Amino acid sequence: MFDYKLLEALDMILRCGSFDAAAKRLHLTPSAISQRIRQLEERHGEVLLRRENPLRATATGEKLLAHVRQVRLLENDFAQESDATSAALTTLRVGITADSLAIGLIPALAPSLVQTNLLLECVIDDEAYTLDLLRSGEVIGCISTQPLPFAGCGVIPLGELPYIGVASPAFVAQYFSQGINASSLAAAPAAVYGRIDSRKESLHRRLLREQFALLEDQYPCFVIPESHALYAAAQAGLAYAVVPCAQAEADIAAGRVLPLRELHASVPLYWHHWARQTRPALLLTQAMCQFAAEYFNAVLNSD
Repeated sequence: MFDYKLLEALDMILRCGSFDAAAKRLHLTPSAISQRIRQLEERHGEVLLRRENPLRATATGEKLLAHVRQVRLLENDFAQESDATSAALTTLRVGITADSLAIGLIPALAPSLVQTNLLLECVIDDEAYTLDLLRSGEVIGCISTQPLPFAGCGVIPLGELPYIGVASPAFVAQYFSQGINASSLAAAPAAVYGRIDSRKESLHRRLLREQFALLEDQYPCFVIPESHALYAAAQAGLAYAVVPCAQAEADIAAGRVLPLRELHASVPLYWHHWARQTRPALLLTQAMCQFAAEYFNAVLNSD
């Protein structure tokens, strides 16, 4: 049998990032919370927490975390169903992409969130890496590029999210008057998503590497970890960017930015979720599918 008091200690340490912070949240001493982790590891006969910076769960630790977080949601769901007058707010942690937020995810989900008293805690990562968040039990669902589910989870195809390169008319005249090729891209400032210290390759960098054989140290770029700000850099004429078609559609139609059709991609996306969903999680899944039906698969008209 599981001792949920011990599992709660493991969960809180990873949420807070340290033993001391977790101890404060649980109103324990640091030695008491250390003892709980020691007891948990002794019961399972292996290390469950890697003492690294930052702290990380081992593979077995991740399985235990996924279990305790699912149980917590199921208990909360049962309590609300038992009390018909309950208006308690439920928080769901979801792994999503910055681009999904940029093209209208929150307004699209708003009716369902209000109806079910749901709060979202959005954990943002690149769509190629969000599945790690679900696998570790950190989130109850995620948008990912991976088509296959793993044990204990289900997957729903959302469709394809199209991307297009964009730049201001003045920027195009300055850098791309002779066309878009490896030479002109090597000289033109790009706005790419990510952090300078991140090892994760963004869609923009992947396009330049695969289609133009340009590596990340072979072109100048702004590195911006937020989709609205990244697009704003292109609108302001500082750089060109690769953004979701839905984000740039109105500006392209008005001529405020120009499409760079040599830079395009269509990314298939999937909603991964725990196989056993609570009622709020199920409604969130339905709302996510409705959002995808409205914003995905849209392709800009040719000039």
